[in-house]
Amino acid sequence: MNEKYFEANLKRWDEVVEIHAKSKFYDLKGFKSGNNSLLPTEVKELGDITNKSLLHLQCHFGLDSLSWARLGAKVTGIDFSEKAIKKAKELSKELKIPANFIQTNIYDIPKKISEQFDIVFTSYGVLCWLPNLEKWAEIIDLCLKPGGTFYIVESHPFADMIDYEIKDNLILKYPYSSKNGEPEKYEEEGTYTDVDEKTILENKTDYEWAHSFSYIINSLLSAGLQIEYVHEFPYGFFAKHPDMKKDNDGFWRFKTLKQEIPLMFSIKARKKK
Repeated sequence: MNEKYFEANLKRWDEVVEIHAKSKFYDLKGFKSGNNSLLPTEVKELGDITNKSLLHLQCHFGLDSLSWARLGAKVTGIDFSEKAIKKAKELSKELKIPANFIQTNIYDIPKKISEQFDIVFTSYGVLCWLPNLEKWAEIIDLCLKPGGTFYIVESHPFADMIDYEIKDNLILKYPYSSKNGEPEKYEEEGTYTDVDEKTILENKTDYEWAHSFSYIINSLLSAGLQIEYVHEFPYGFFAKHPDMKKDNDGFWRFKTLKQEIPLMFSIKARKKK
């Protein structure tokens, strides 16, 4: 049943690879000149990753993967989009940043990767594309070495409920959790890089799953991972609402609205030795 949703989403993500690579949002020119695409939260919370093996789930076209490699990690990035992986490999070769990129759906990782890693990393806008977080967590556990670290920084489930078309108030519009495991269908002409420029996509349909905070945490626990901390942040990684403004640290905050709500979270967990 999920295959038709994956197929529609894949068509959309294949299409946006080159659009994103040319966007101001991703700033590929700045990255090629030496900039790091990572945001302060994940760099601080993961700490020194020098010479550690790192598996990056849902890496898109690889900027964050290559940023971790620049910081000293031995990186493998995976994504379900063949076009994204092709672009990541091109950048790795062009910039002479060693990294391994593999095209695979997360749920097919056991068929493609037998290696275990010191760190499994994933970030920013990833969970909504996954229908089953129990299976996701089991695969994370499978990919970690004993004592290895899992880290996620992601949009907060509460923030994902916000109506992003209402400018002068904070209104909740979208579901907190998908009903009966079925995704929401969205029709969007553009992409989130529209913060900078307008695009019109051929593949306008995508399907997204909403996951409650408890489901995310309990999925990791059910896989046997030991949670070290859960952090919530009153800022986000892109404009969830028209009232938000990007600050110098790369995060987006409300300009005039006074509500302080969780817009982002991070979880660090460890596999038992």
